[in-house]
Amino acid sequence: MASFAAFAALACGACIPAPEPITIELVNETAFDVRPNLYVSDSATGEAELFVAANLVTDFTDRPFPELRPGETATVTLECDQARALGVDAPLLFDAATLTITPSADRIFRARDADFACGDTIRFVYFREAAAFRARVE
Repeated sequence: MASFAAFAALACGACIPAPEPITIELVNETAFDVRPNLYVSDSATGEAELFVAANLVTDFTDRPFPELRPGETATVTLECDQARALGVDAPLLFDAATLTITPSADRIFRARDADFACGDTIRFVYFREAAAFRARVE
């Protein structure tokens, strides 16, 4: 009986629950289409490694272009080990009436365990501030 208890303890010790997923919300608070330029990496440790084309996330929408409609919120859910680093870099605002594109100078970098943890919800909000187009993280 003691050997069964020892085996059960060992087997149970190996059963570590999976970490909670990370939820990313992309919130467009403008009256225009926005390309959020979300980047996610399972291995990046700095901005130079994160903000490369291979890490750009575009599958948050079924639209032909990776954009948020005015007032739209898109949600991306990732397994924790898929997101060692995440952020946004130079999102774009599109004004269809004037055919202008307004880039944001904002770059936001977040690292897992330093800035967020498994199970967290990270919200990137895109907004106008006077004539400027901005992004912030909440």
